[in-house]
Amino acid sequence: RNLVKPKADQGDAEAMYFMYELTIDDTWLEKSASAGNALAQYWMAIGVRQGDGFFLPWKRLEAIGNWLKLSAEGGYPPAMMEYAAFIYEDQGDLTVARHWIIEAAKKGYKSGISSYGAYSAHSPSLYDFPLDRVKGYALTSLLSELDGGGDVQVYVNETLPEIAEKMTPEQIS
Repeated sequence: RNLVKPKADQGDAEAMYFMYELTIDDTWLEKSASAGNALAQYWMAIGVRQGDGFFLPWKRLEAIGNWLKLSAEGGYPPAMMEYAAFIYEDQGDLTVARHWIIEAAKKGYKSGISSYGAYSAHSPSLYDFPLDRVKGYALTSLLSELDGGGDVQVYVNETLPEIAEKMTPEQIS
């Protein structure tokens, strides 16, 4: 606390987030988010979605979207995935949703890679990604390289054969 409080008081967004973690005082979370900390912005969106704060019903959804967008733009992959789903469900904007899934995959985020791979191979066909089984297979197979990646190996073992059965041996290689 002695290390981060002076920085937080000077407006350091990361230090403000640490102050939130240390104190569980939502004021620090909101200050950090407003100062541009992507992780804090993500948690603001989650809090608002779970009922934090007072909002008119249509403004709550707007606030969630705004925080998720800021966090995604700030480079936080979980927010990218949440924002993709949000923007698709709220506005039906497939182009923006696809963009954020691809960005999360580019960051190396497991959920982004698995979604981009599966949707490219149409296993399942969501977000209207162009069919590209080679890309889908390649992205999904990258996940098999994770060591101890939790449930990802189960996912890969189920999804790769599903994609491969619709491909030629040349496409797989």
